[in-house]
Order: sequence, then C-alpha cells, then structure tokens
Amino acid sequence: MTFPGSAGLADGVSSLASGSGSSASSWSAGSSAAAAGPSSSSAGGSNSSEIPLLSALPKLVSPDDDSFIGRTSSWIGGKRMSRAEVDEMLWNYRTVFSAGSASLVSTAASFPFDSLKSRLQVKYYPSIWACGKAVMREEGMKGFFRGVWIPLITISFVRTSSFSIYVGTKDALHTRGIFTDQSLLHTAASGMTGGATSGMLISCGSAPFELVKVQRQLEYLTAVQRGLVSKVGSRYVARSGYQAALDIWRHHGGPRGFYLGFPLHICRDTIGTALYFGFYDTTRALVGRYSTGTGGRNGSAQLFGLPGPVVSFLSGSTAGIASWLLVYPVDLLKTNVQQRALSGQHPQMSGTQLFKHLMRARPPKDGASDSAVARFLRLYRGLGVSAVRSFISHGLTWMIIEGVSQRISERVGPGADGRPRQANEL
Repeated sequence: MTFPGSAGLADGVSSLASGSGSSASSWSAGSSAAAAGPSSSSAGGSNSSEIPLLSALPKLVSPDDDSFIGRTSSWIGGKRMSRAEVDEMLWNYRTVFSAGSASLVSTAASFPFDSLKSRLQVKYYPSIWACGKAVMREEGMKGFFRGVWIPLITISFVRTSSFSIYVGTKDALHTRGIFTDQSLLHTAASGMTGGATSGMLISCGSAPFELVKVQRQLEYLTAVQRGLVSKVGSRYVARSGYQAALDIWRHHGGPRGFYLGFPLHICRDTIGTALYFGFYDTTRALVGRYSTGTGGRNGSAQLFGLPGPVVSFLSGSTAGIASWLLVYPVDLLKTNVQQRALSGQHPQMSGTQLFKHLMRARPPKDGASDSAVARFLRLYRGLGVSAVRSFISHGLTWMIIEGVSQRISERVGPGADGRPRQANEL
C-alpha cells in the first residue's frame, strides 16, 4: 500500500511514530518513554563517540529543526551528531527505521509470488506451476520481477506511513479513554480502527503506484490482447515504469487514469488493513497470555518452546493470510477491472458488473463444475500463490520490525525510570 510525500508529510508521519499509547500490540509505543529519549548513561562520552559526517554538502534546513527530516538533512549537510543524538533519533523514530527496513526485505522476497498472483487473477492457468512455467518461457526470469522497483521504493515509505498512522490512531483512542480495556475485544477493536484509518488514508496516495505495478506485471498479457505481440511466446521488449506511467497518462485521461478501479482499491485497503491489524493485535495478545518464558538474548517471548523471532513470523503470517482470505475477492475484481481498462478490452465493467459477469460465466473448460459455489470460488483464483506471498511477506515484516525494535531498545539503554526499555514500547 503505497504513497509518496513531501517533507511536511514526512514530518507528520515521524511525529506520529514517536508518539504512542498503551496497547495490546507488542509494537505500539509508550508516549512517556518516547518523550524521555535515551538516558544519559547510554550516551557514553560524547567526545569519543561522535560520528564523522559529510561536510561538503550544503545545509538544507535550519540547524534548529528537530524533526526527522531536519536532523537527517543537517546530518547530510555536515552537522556532527554525538552517539547520544543518534540514539535519541533512533528511539524517537523507531517506527520509521523498523518498518522501513522490514518493507524493503519483505517486498523483494515476496514480489515473484505477487506477479504470479496478478497473472492468475486475469488469465486461466491449470495450476500455479503452469503459470510459473509460462512466465519463464515467455518472459524469462525478469518476468517474475517486472515492475519491482516502483513498489520496492514506494512501499517502504507507504508501509512506514501505514504503521505510523496505525500507532497514532490507537494512541489517540487510548488518550481519550476509548478501547483501553485489556480484553481481546478492545484489543481487536483498537487495532481494527487504527488499521481502517491507515488503509483509507494511505490508499488515496498508493493507488497510482499500485496501478503502474499491475500494468507492469501484466504488460505482456496486455500486449498480446492489443495485438502488439503476434503470438504467445514471441519476444517482447518490456517498458520502464516511467513509460508505463506515461502510457496511462496519455490513454486514460491524464491524472484521472491513475485512479482506475479506485473504489475497489480503497475498499480493499480499508477493510483489509483493518482486519490485518485487528488480527495481529489479537494474536499478539494471545501470545502474551500463553507465552512460556523468554527466548534468546533479546528476551523475546517464547510460545510453547518456539523462539521469539519465530513467534513474530508466525503471528504476522497468520494475520496476513487471515485478512487476505476475506478481502481477496475484492482484490481479484480490482485487478480485472484495471487490466480490462489498461488493455482496452471491451466491454469495460465496474466492479459490480464484473462480479455479476463472473457469477454468470460458463466454466473455462469442459467437465468443470458449474454450481453456484464453484462460480463463487472463481473469485479466489490465484489464492494459493497469494497465501504463500502473504506468509512470506507479512511474516518477514513483523519478524524484522520486532527484531529491529528490540535492537534499538538494547542500543539506547534504560529509560528515564532506570528500567530497560522493552520491545512492546516500540
């Protein structure tokens, strides 16, 4: 879920990330701890721990700018930062560092499965294996990673923003005394509210980038439908992301073209993100209740003997698969509506019209079941590879987020009250 932003927006996101409230999620922040920053005992001698920085670049902002963007720009411009200042920035903006690094790794690792998912949604293949062989034969290994650069660059910012809005929304709820009970119902409700707010806001900016990603993933099939490739298997020279975006601009009404299928996109992101964070917060609350001790040097909770990182991976995977299972039909309709519009396939259909069409259409091969249940299950075409993608992507995301957060906690040292900072303060 993806979206670019200005310095002002980034400042706002960073401010959200540094604030927090009590939460059942193991990742939500504590506002008092964030305000305190790292203790002086963790700083060491400032003279011996200063970090050499570039001095040749011009200063971009006022030296008094204390925001994340301001500090980073000052760092690039040559301002020297002591270890204490670095620790303070790491702690206050731990959401940015943990979610950003997690997004890069999980996006790169799961992208081939996302490409297969998009193809299975718009074209019939006998199996996932058959789809993979077709991609390899027609497009080569590059076909699995076509369009990866746009999401790799933008998703890191988008997921960081999404997590930050989620944390900020929960903090606002808890500050007002809403969903403050430690029951599973309140835990799920606060997570879903934060997730819905995040998904709805982020989708407004992520829609153009996701459309370009879908266009890049499916451009070979689109080229075949347009007659630009004489036959399946012919050599096709792929375009860049810029060329794909320019094509959308020219042929689909300028800026409006980047919001093809947007009603389905915002519906998927709002509902899906609400379910995702609700499931995750609930899962982590249950883990907290039934954990059997601490595992490893970082003190992360074990569950029935499983080490902390594995628990984090499985919690994220469970939340990702469960939420994706419920919103997958909406994603399939969105991808098909967008692909029809991008390829010029007629007739053009809205999400509702396409749903009715799929429910009435005959099965793609002789002898296939044509019952009402079988027709509805067409909306889950490609679910298997999507579940694999969710398992890898969301599992890695939360494992890295909680791992990086724990490392920041260990580096920064004890809080203002002298006690060690915990991962659940992050």
